[in-house]
Amino acid sequence: MDDGKFVVHPTSRRISFEENPAIESSPSLIPSLTAKLGVADEGASEVLNLLVAEILSKVPVRIPELGTFTRSDDGLQFTADPELAAAISGIYAGLSSITVEDKTVHLPFQRRQRWPWAAVAMIVVAAGIYLMTQGSNESNNPAEESNVISTPVVPDFASTDSITTVAVEDSVDQEPPTVPDPETETDQETLTLDHEVGGYTLIVASFPEESTALEVAESYRNIYPDIPVGILRSSDDAYHRVAVGQAPTITEALDLKSQLSDLPPESWVLSIRDVGI
Repeated sequence: MDDGKFVVHPTSRRISFEENPAIESSPSLIPSLTAKLGVADEGASEVLNLLVAEILSKVPVRIPELGTFTRSDDGLQFTADPELAAAISGIYAGLSSITVEDKTVHLPFQRRQRWPWAAVAMIVVAAGIYLMTQGSNESNNPAEESNVISTPVVPDFASTDSITTVAVEDSVDQEPPTVPDPETETDQETLTLDHEVGGYTLIVASFPEESTALEVAESYRNIYPDIPVGILRSSDDAYHRVAVGQAPTITEALDLKSQLSDLPPESWVLSIRDVGI
């Protein structure tokens, strides 16, 4: 249908072609044939069917140096020419089959020997006990040596006066124990709220039991030794309030609250003159 050459390269001595009824619906063959013949698609299909029927009517057809086309119940078949078959089979002449062996070396499985962990644990414990014993002995030996060195060695020919002198010198070198000054103790007396001065204080807690309030107040005295801490009773004497700090104005009392970081955030300001002692 065109001037190009059609070359058949058979891959075996016998090739079987099956008839394809869908050849008429080829998207490229029918339009190409229609354009060359100048007819409609139906006419091109009829021409193609006649051409196929004519080729099939002439089988068997022998193509020189290639082979023969024959028709059977299985369809159109091609039998290669003996010379072509010999040429094709000659490409693979002289070849022999080989057997590929697996060269993987399979080593025997060796099971790892497990350590007797119970014995290892006993060894570790014994070593730890030994090291602890050695450490305690070393810590005791320096104390004994220091005791021996600090003990004065008195020769046999030394007189009693010299021994007395050594004892006195040793006692002079030692400083006498300090006795607390009563005046110093009075200076460190805890600060309490001054009800005559008045002002404002910060209420940090309130308890029905006075003993609980006193314990909490003591803890705040330990935290803030330079700030007055006291107990204020409510107007109905039902609660004992723990008060920390004393300021002349409400603003200064609030400033004191921001400075004391250990106070609870819900602490509030109260006038000292408005409550009982």
